[in-house]
Amino acid sequence: AYAGPFTGEYRGDFETLWLQTEDKEGITHKEGANLINVLGQPVMIQQWSVYGLPNDNLSVENGIIIATARRWPLMIDPQLQANIWVRKSS
Repeated sequence: AYAGPFTGEYRGDFETLWLQTEDKEGITHKEGANLINVLGQPVMIQQWSVYGLPNDNLSVENGIIIATARRWPLMIDPQLQANIWVRKSS
């Protein structure tokens, strides 16, 4: 949930650091684990694409954050992509 305000590049760097720390501390994890693989549901992600959500990793990660968050996040959406996606998903 804390990844929301960060760029895709920063999220990728954080993910790499997280996996390296797990290795260093001897914590068992699935190789290549990431937000999409762990929390994403392929059928739901495909439906989001049909509803207009772009299919890039950053957009899909944002969709997962929105779908799993307890509260609605602030969405800064100058291109209205999230607005259209939320309306069609409802």
